[in-house]
Parts: sequence; C-alpha cells; structure tokens
Amino acid sequence: MDDQIAIMRGRGVAILDEAKAKEYLADIGYYRLGFYAHPFEITYPQLGGRRRHDVRPGTTIEEIVALYYYDLDLRTLLNRYLSRIEVSIRTTIIYELSMKYSSDPTWFVSPFVMAPDFVSSFNREVYVHLRSKPTIIRHHNKYYGSYAPAWKTIEFMTMGNLEVLYDKLLLDTDKRLICKRYNEFAINTFKSYLSAIREVRNACAHGNVLYGIRLSSGIISGAACRSFTPGASEHQTLNGALRVIDFMLRQISVNRANEMWDELYKVTEGLYSKVPSIRSLIELNTGIVVPPKPKN
Repeated sequence: MDDQIAIMRGRGVAILDEAKAKEYLADIGYYRLGFYAHPFEITYPQLGGRRRHDVRPGTTIEEIVALYYYDLDLRTLLNRYLSRIEVSIRTTIIYELSMKYSSDPTWFVSPFVMAPDFVSSFNREVYVHLRSKPTIIRHHNKYYGSYAPAWKTIEFMTMGNLEVLYDKLLLDTDKRLICKRYNEFAINTFKSYLSAIREVRNACAHGNVLYGIRLSSGIISGAACRSFTPGASEHQTLNGALRVIDFMLRQISVNRANEMWDELYKVTEGLYSKVPSIRSLIELNTGIVVPPKPKN
C-alpha cells in the first residue's frame, strides 16, 4: 500500500493524510480508484497511447474519492427506479401477450409467436437458470409439461431475457402491444430503450463506472429523446440513458420520476460542494444540471 501511495504522489495526487489514504485504498482498491482518477488527468479523456496518468496540479485524493462515492450514490438510487421500470415491462409483456394467446400458456416457446432461434435455445439459454426457483420447482412437481406458464416463467426472467424476448417476437403487432403501453410507437426505438435500461441496470448491479458509461447500443431518437446534440455522443452516455429512464418512469408514475430527479440533484450538489471543478464533466456525461436555488 505504501508503494501505491508513492505511485499516486508521483502522478501529482496530493495526499496529506497517509493513514486516511490507506483506508481509502483498503476500502475501494487501488485499481478501482484509478477509474475515478481518470477525469482529473492532464490528458483526459485520452485512453490510448498518448494517455498520461499525471493529474492536474492541486488534485487531491479526497476529490477522487468524492467522485467514487458520487458514482456509488448514482448506482444505488437509480437501481431502485430501474427495478420499478423492469417490473412494469415484465408485467406488460405477461399481460398483453398472455391475453392475446390465452389458449397457449407457453406462447413464449411457440413457433407461431417467437423466432425459431429463440424457441430452440430457450431451454438451454434461459429456462435452465429458472428451474431452481421454488415456484418453478413446485409447478413441475404438480403439473406435467416442459415449461411453466408465461405468468410464472417470465416473472423470473432477467432484464436481458426480456429484451431478447421482445426482439424475437415474430409479429410487429405483438411488439406494438408492448411499446404502445409506454407511448413509444416505433418498435426499434423502444428496443433501444430496453437496451439502455439493461446496460445501466447491469452497471448498477455489478458496480461498474456509471457517470461515464458508454452504451454499446446507441439510443434511437423517439418519444424519450426527441433529438441529440449534433456531433455529441449523448445517445451512448448516461445523459441519453437518463432521458429514457425519466420517460419510462413517467409512463408509470410522474411522482416517482420527480422523486428520482430530486434525489439526483441532491447527490450531485453534494459532489459539487467537495469538487466544484468537476461540474462541467458531470453535466456533459450525465445531463444532470442542478437547478439554481430560488432566492429568498
């Protein structure tokens, strides 16, 4: 740990309290903390051969740690609202398609409803992970059949499973049954929303860097994101993802969406009170612009 502190000091990080710095490193880890030192580097945002790890003069370890805890706060609070969205999506899929295909309780493996590759791989890719669920075990102990009905099976599918299920529906009319519930009528645009939600959800669940996330699948302009700034990468940042999360949440509960922003503003203000220099970076990557406090 002394070596790690020496390396950080050699890169220009101001460390006045070594004992406290060792606590940070023991709690967070040197490698993980490095992700949050990146925005303070002189060569930021370079990650290639021209990158240098030297930080801007005056950068303290406390500022780097403050960004880490801000990111942790973002993951914690967003995960709660993403869970609400995921439950709603799951419920919509179960209700709409089970009502349409009421004569087939396992429509999710029907070749008349789902793409052939989804049907052929379902047991291997999805159901094998669900068989250990008590509800599924009890079902198979009581009833014959390869699969539990949709309202049981889909209840235990992951957000990634739901995204694939939506994408593999054979009929566009079936996809519209889902996306119209959220006032987005372009089926491919809604698919991009599902991808963004899944990627942010995974980042929250696995402790990945969130404030600077780069979505592998870009968000398509639609009801949630009417337009993106030309030349910017908002469709692949948390900025764009937050627009999708806000939009989806407002279709479920306007009060919950407003509550989410109140919490986001609060934790962001807390970061700025410790690291005011990072405001422009946070606003660019997240789209979180804390409104000015009203004058008395």
